[in-house]
Amino acid sequence: MGRIRSSFRITASLTILLGLAAQVTRAQEPVIPTVRGTITAVQPPDGFDVDGYHVLTSRATKFFALNGKKKDQDALRALIAAGVYVQVIGDKDRRAQTVVASQVKIRDNGERELSGTAVIDHMFSRGAQPVFRADGYNFRLAPDAEIHFKGDMDALTDVDTGTWIRYEGSRDGSGEVVATKAEFIKMKPHKAHGDPGKFAQVTTFPPGSMIDLDGSFRINPKPDKSEDTPGGECGWYRVPDVPAVQEHVRRVGMSLVPKYQRDLPEEDPAKIPFRFYVVDEKNIRSDLFCREGLVLVPVSVINRLRNEDQLAAVLADGIAATMQRQQARMSGAELTTLLALAPAIGFGGAALIGEPLVKHEIGRKMEGQRGRVALSLMADAGYDPWQAPEAWRWLAPKDPPKDPSKLKYPDRAGYQLEILNLQYNRTAASDAATTQPANSPAKPN
Repeated sequence: MGRIRSSFRITASLTILLGLAAQVTRAQEPVIPTVRGTITAVQPPDGFDVDGYHVLTSRATKFFALNGKKKDQDALRALIAAGVYVQVIGDKDRRAQTVVASQVKIRDNGERELSGTAVIDHMFSRGAQPVFRADGYNFRLAPDAEIHFKGDMDALTDVDTGTWIRYEGSRDGSGEVVATKAEFIKMKPHKAHGDPGKFAQVTTFPPGSMIDLDGSFRINPKPDKSEDTPGGECGWYRVPDVPAVQEHVRRVGMSLVPKYQRDLPEEDPAKIPFRFYVVDEKNIRSDLFCREGLVLVPVSVINRLRNEDQLAAVLADGIAATMQRQQARMSGAELTTLLALAPAIGFGGAALIGEPLVKHEIGRKMEGQRGRVALSLMADAGYDPWQAPEAWRWLAPKDPPKDPSKLKYPDRAGYQLEILNLQYNRTAASDAATTQPANSPAKPN
């Protein structure tokens, strides 16, 4: 009998302990956000859009910081803007596509440590305290910044476009990066080798013309099914004989090339021979790039874009990718590092396609860099950078919905919205997109 009672007491105790453990577990379980993502639009004073839902807030809504210093409720509410990442908890109405928020957790984009390597493509001021742009960011040096030089330079007065910078720093409230560490590098890239004819831009093609992403052309007068599969070093693509559209895409592309690159003499090894072509490709909804300065855009992409600013966004992505790839022509440790990463980022073999490389951290970082640089190239050339996330939004789905309002912003578009909100003023033209067709040959340089 005593054993039975003892067994009963043990069983009862275990039941109580398990029950308490379950309560503790439930109490510690994180609340899954109702919606999460980048804010794509704001409707003051009490609403914003995330992941296709309209979020409604009130004075009862509690705001929390996901990072950075602790802030009061008013300061956190003031952070709500396009491009800001949030997690929302509340009551969801799927039919109305709304969420009445009880909690909003927000990430402060302005408080972030940054680092990277990039070429300086624009100088705002030169001298002992240079202000410049690189990596898609505007830079200035902290008063106590740790400065180093490498290559044929030994002073800040030597810093100019074409100089590379390896940096660490943080973004201030204006979106500018204040560098606390900076190594300025005067690179001596190896001259690109290959047939000089590959670097000549043409806009008229015989029927059956095909281009490889290494820049080679060939004519296939009797196409067969085997030619529908990309081959060659980087992939063969048919080139339609539409001279006006080919020339239009070339002009838009060249207008986006950084001025310092256009001004380099042809014999300079840092000069990138940019060429832009329209190709037939049904499955890829982005630009294609592989070899020195060659950017291809599928006809299907051009037809889906709504205006010329969006075409500029796609071409700018290809230009930014080629500028990234120029790092592969560096010498010494930089080249060794890039070659070590080659399988992950696509250098030296298969075509680099502008689809998101979200499965690898390196790919995400490179896509982010391309996104930032593309925005700056668009702004410099007089295109509306706010149309860049709209371009990727239109290109994202395989089959676009009949109702454009149901189009969602992919990750790359959300990241560009973040940068736009920090660094670029929105204009009336941004809200009323231009109607110039993407394939129109009418717009001048």
